[in-house]
Amino acid sequence: MASSGQLKVLTEEQRRFFADNGYLTIEGMYSSDEMDEMRRQFHDLITNTEDRPKAMSYDFMEPAPGYPIDPYNPKNVRGMMDQPLASEYWFNNITDPRIVNVFIDLFGPDIDFHNGKVRNNPPGFTNKQGWHQDWPYERHSTTDLAAAIIYLDETGVDAGATTVLPGSHKRGEWPTRDGRTVADEDVEGYKAVPMLANPGDVLFIHVMVLHTAGNNYTNRSRHKIINEYKTKDAIDRWGNWCAFANLPLARNGEVLIPQL
Repeated sequence: MASSGQLKVLTEEQRRFFADNGYLTIEGMYSSDEMDEMRRQFHDLITNTEDRPKAMSYDFMEPAPGYPIDPYNPKNVRGMMDQPLASEYWFNNITDPRIVNVFIDLFGPDIDFHNGKVRNNPPGFTNKQGWHQDWPYERHSTTDLAAAIIYLDETGVDAGATTVLPGSHKRGEWPTRDGRTVADEDVEGYKAVPMLANPGDVLFIHVMVLHTAGNNYTNRSRHKIINEYKTKDAIDRWGNWCAFANLPLARNGEVLIPQL
């Protein structure tokens, strides 16, 4: 992680909180007007699913018994990969200087893109993955990776909120029962914290933080955009085939790519 020094957008307290806990929420990073436009663009992304680049992929969820289909997400899209290929809007989303500057403050002056994906929680969604770190899914030569999760909806404990174990990244790689999932008994003694969010909030979460997805027991979908970033020196060890993988976004502390 970045050492102390002149920060671009964060306070020293925020930088220290991330170092200690492995996550940081910035509330209201996107304005209400920006979120209106993002939700409009996102609605198009999850409803007009046919005429998209072949490299993009969608994951659909069967309707959950007893839950209605949310009209905003009529196809029950649960996930997506490589949404930056969809349009200039979504390319600008991954190169947004506000996001990149946070990563400069957290990890240092040279930042690359890692991958982009979408994780939705349609009505009745239940999480079957359990506690895990993202690290086993995306190993690199160093652990200098983190995700920026942009929330499009109010997200509560029973509405798809991710739960994290603060400070769990300091332990390194946790033992698993199947190569990826950490047993519930192994997290005893840690205080689990749900990541409650409003539209426009952004959660920055380290690749080594133990976390689990939330269930959605409401009648509305909850939608999140998850873009991941890393340092230039974090060399891929898993075979990253995702769109714009390793795209240089900052060098020497300066953002490289202007908004289109």
